[in-house]
Amino acid sequence: MWKAQNLNLNIVYDDKYVLVINKPTNLVVHPANKNQNNTLFNSLLYYYPDLRDIPRAGIIHRLDKNTTGLMIIAKNMNSYLFLKKELKNHNIIREYEAIVYGIIKTNGIINYPIKRIYKKHNIYMQINSLGKKAITKYFIKNIFENHTHLRIRLHTGRTHQIRVHLSYINHSIVGDPVYKKFQNICLIKNFYKKKINKIIQRQALHACYLKFMHPFFNINIKLFSILPNDINNLINFLKKK
Repeated sequence: MWKAQNLNLNIVYDDKYVLVINKPTNLVVHPANKNQNNTLFNSLLYYYPDLRDIPRAGIIHRLDKNTTGLMIIAKNMNSYLFLKKELKNHNIIREYEAIVYGIIKTNGIINYPIKRIYKKHNIYMQINSLGKKAITKYFIKNIFENHTHLRIRLHTGRTHQIRVHLSYINHSIVGDPVYKKFQNICLIKNFYKKKINKIIQRQALHACYLKFMHPFFNINIKLFSILPNDINNLINFLKKK
């Protein structure tokens, strides 16, 4: 039996059918072997006990522990089935903002399949021809001396998709502790690296926009989430370089 826990939820939208929250950093979404408690799942059971009867407590899509931003939760089974189908059919629009290493000069699409592997008892994703189809579209918002600010739209939703794709094209996300093999390609002075590491202690990735069809009212719901302080502070620092 999963434990219901009183953890703070930042609610962006709430009605009888759908809940949207703004997830903070350092919050795991689903309980797992290493994290049985203090997850978003546990918190949802506390505030909405009826979600215990819905798969995954109604969670439609997930974010990584240290990725912030908008997430959809269904509050009854009909909403859950409808939104899961919409997600599968790519009808839910999810957009992110990210700060990456290196200079990207043009908008683009990354279309490489992603496969799950197991590395030292952890889930690790990699580009692999035998993997599942994965498409990420990115748009340039700003270019700094050694970094680029991107707006990103997911066309599929593989685990770690944005992080894996950006790393693969030699533009890993600032602060990513796992998919960082190309971070050293940037000739950034140690002083700036240390400063950046103090400003942000996670991947600079935020789920900023959602658009989806309401499962009952049959209207489009559009929701925005402003960048959190750590990413804003990083942007302000990079502007001054």
